[in-house]
Amino acid sequence: MGNRVQWMTSLPNLLHSVPIINLAIPGSHDSMTYGIKSGAEPAPDAENPTKWLNFCFPWFVRRWAKTQSASVLEQLRLGIRYFDLRLCQKNNKFFFAHGLFAMEIFEPLTELKQYLLSNKGEVCILDFQHFYDMNVSHHMKLHSDLLQLFGPLLYSKYDGTLNEFTLNRCRALGRQILLIYRRCPLFLPNEFWSSNNWQTPWPNLTSVRKLQLYLQNSLLSRNPTQGFVSQCILTPTRMYITLRIFSSLHSTAKKVDRKITPWMEDQTPGPFQDNQPPKANVFIADFVNEQFCDLVIELNFKIEVFLNIGGDA
Repeated sequence: MGNRVQWMTSLPNLLHSVPIINLAIPGSHDSMTYGIKSGAEPAPDAENPTKWLNFCFPWFVRRWAKTQSASVLEQLRLGIRYFDLRLCQKNNKFFFAHGLFAMEIFEPLTELKQYLLSNKGEVCILDFQHFYDMNVSHHMKLHSDLLQLFGPLLYSKYDGTLNEFTLNRCRALGRQILLIYRRCPLFLPNEFWSSNNWQTPWPNLTSVRKLQLYLQNSLLSRNPTQGFVSQCILTPTRMYITLRIFSSLHSTAKKVDRKITPWMEDQTPGPFQDNQPPKANVFIADFVNEQFCDLVIELNFKIEVFLNIGGDA
């Protein structure tokens, strides 16, 4: 793959008018866990056994809590354009978390904003998936902080539907971020999009064979007016981890990548109607790398072929 840094900008012109919900987009699972450092404390989502293990064997917990090693800028340069974000609050400050506390949220989000401002043709999806230990006032503060940070970069409901959310339209409006905010106890600002706009079914499996079947079957339920995430990940249980005490989530991710790659290569993004087989959109993985991003980005050229031969788009 040539230019991952500006891969959206570099797409054939024909694809700039295809809705982003119909492009193939590489994403990262638990995107900010690279920020989990030595000495990290258990986060509010940690179960009691995790807290005990972290007290006795913190290195072991970190092996299974971290799902990414690349920083937000490294992920962006690799081609990642969908970010899975999970956070909590502590003393009225917001932190990324996955079993353990990672960093405060605004430093990496500011880095992402600066990257986009330097690469005007690129667009990111920020999916705020889970919130822990947060009440209504915390959500109100987070809404305000996110609007202040991203402001005019956010693609709003006033700007159009998701079927109108194209690279061309984003460029014309100066928008570069679609922000999804799930499971919120408040009414969302028009700059935020709710859960039902972007499906992300969770496999919750420890078998790669079952994962492949799940990915294929879950895709069949996709709505053509919504975005869709294929989670190419396993979810280790306590038993799974116990049987692999000297292993890590990184090793598990490598196995998934190797075995799921043929399924991913067979997928085709692009527009489809209610009476047609659904097509793929976002793919997320643990420990994203060049090969994963290249594979997903290259799928977009199947759309170009489809449109050039007069497919019903």
